[in-house]
Amino acid sequence: MKLETSKFSRLAAVCAECEGRSDGPRHLDSKWAAKELRRLGSDALVRVRIVRTRCLGMYPRKALAGVVFGEALPAVTAEMQDEADLRALARYAFGSTPKG
Repeated sequence: MKLETSKFSRLAAVCAECEGRSDGPRHLDSKWAAKELRRLGSDALVRVRIVRTRCLGMYPRKALAGVVFGEALPAVTAEMQDEADLRALARYAFGSTPKG
């Protein structure tokens, strides 16, 4: 097995199955959430890999499950009910310092 270092220092995963549940999120779609996370992190100092994944096992009511972990960052889980929650997760994942 050949192991190589990654160009990404962090990972953010959004559950794609939460939206299909009967008690799933009302205002968030996993595809849109992943796309919005990429957009919010476009000018960040750290490289974060954003992925949509299968069930994370959290089963939040009326929310979308997410997780962020990586270099110099304690792993956190999130239950996102609206865009404000998504933006809070992005601030945690990317930090608040833009490139420049």
